[in-house]
Amino acid sequence: SGWRDIVAISAGTSHTVGLKANGTVVAVGDNAFGRRNVGSWRDIVAVSVRSSHTVGLKADGTVVAVGDNVFGQSDVSDWRDIKLPD
Repeated sequence: SGWRDIVAISAGTSHTVGLKANGTVVAVGDNAFGRRNVGSWRDIVAVSVRSSHTVGLKADGTVVAVGDNVFGQSDVSDWRDIKLPD
């Protein structure tokens, strides 16, 4: 029932996320490494999924990420002013 008003999706090896029109994100599939821990995300405008982590772009240009970080792939806390292409 949470998969309504989806405007974008991204699928990885074992999990899938959907971006809702209201800027929240839903996820299904394997949650190893916490790759589906997106329930608190708000104001998201884009999502991307890889095999073991999930990344979201917020409306203010900051980036959030969850999941495996063994290679620093989820270390995005200082990313700012990221914009979608026109």
